[in-house]
Amino acid sequence: MVHPAFSYLDPAVQPGTTGRLAGWVIPAKDLHDVAGLPTTLGSPDRAYLAEETHEFVQGYIDQGAVVNAKTVTSELGATIYTEHPDVPALESPAYPGCTPGGSSSGAAVAVAAGLARAAHGSDAGGSLRVPAAACEVVGFKPQAPGFSAHGYMTNDVADQAFLHDISPILPQHLRVGVLTKPLFAQTRIADDRIAQIRRVAEALGPYCDVVEVEPFAQAKETFQHFRHRFYAHYADLEHTAGYLEWVKEQGQYVSQAQLQAAEVHFAMLPKILAAEWDIDVLLSPTIAYDPPAVGYFSSLEHEVIFDEQTKWSPWCSLFNATGGPAIALGGVHLGGITLENAELLGVAVLVEKLLS
Repeated sequence: MVHPAFSYLDPAVQPGTTGRLAGWVIPAKDLHDVAGLPTTLGSPDRAYLAEETHEFVQGYIDQGAVVNAKTVTSELGATIYTEHPDVPALESPAYPGCTPGGSSSGAAVAVAAGLARAAHGSDAGGSLRVPAAACEVVGFKPQAPGFSAHGYMTNDVADQAFLHDISPILPQHLRVGVLTKPLFAQTRIADDRIAQIRRVAEALGPYCDVVEVEPFAQAKETFQHFRHRFYAHYADLEHTAGYLEWVKEQGQYVSQAQLQAAEVHFAMLPKILAAEWDIDVLLSPTIAYDPPAVGYFSSLEHEVIFDEQTKWSPWCSLFNATGGPAIALGGVHLGGITLENAELLGVAVLVEKLLS
């Protein structure tokens, strides 16, 4: 029987023996094609047989890794939970009975359950990092010029660095900003989530300057632009129903002027944050509280689902808007303000050591 983390699995696939990634078996997220394998985009009704392989997946195949499976995802990657009436519901191995997050849900479950050492995922609003927190694994979104970036779920930072072929560097004179207030929603932050961030901040004290920061002045404006961009992405969908139909309708109200204003704002955002916060990296929770029970989000009225997801994850999407690198070490989130991939991974190595 195929584990519900996988929408497709070929148990006969054997690890490769040549290349830098020889021995690695890395399932691919089922939003992205692997030639010869089915792609469902999170819904059996959308299934087709892929003819080509997505560029990122082909990149790790070319280095000697093999793909043995496709991992379950939310339909079209539209939600940070994964529940489709025609797909068995997934639970978090770390929080039984609760959502594993999304949209890279199956990837996080596969790693957390020991079914894969690493799994491919993508992230356009927290889709690697939220399930990493919900399943207590590591999800890294590399810096990228657009909103979406591809990466991996792993059990530690060392595997992230190896898979991306990055040598972590711990910057000198590092300034870490600590944010425990919600950024893009008015929501409760669980006491234990705040306490964890406080412990990390205290442990970082001997290594760098640690300062408290508040939500930046234009946070509401940033999130409104993010909302417009999200809705507009789904405005031309075909064969939609339920929540996706509602999202599509919202997208049709978004004007070109609003989208252009969003792009201008996002281009300015890194400088805005650097000037207001004067930090190199932002330390915050990844999620505001423990994962809700399976069925919670999908039971809500369509009009409130987007906002309820934001209340659960009110920080992650900032780094899709800036394009900066960000990593979730379970419930601990690090986002690069001035840092690039190698430097952020260097900070993550230190934090991982301090947490152990």
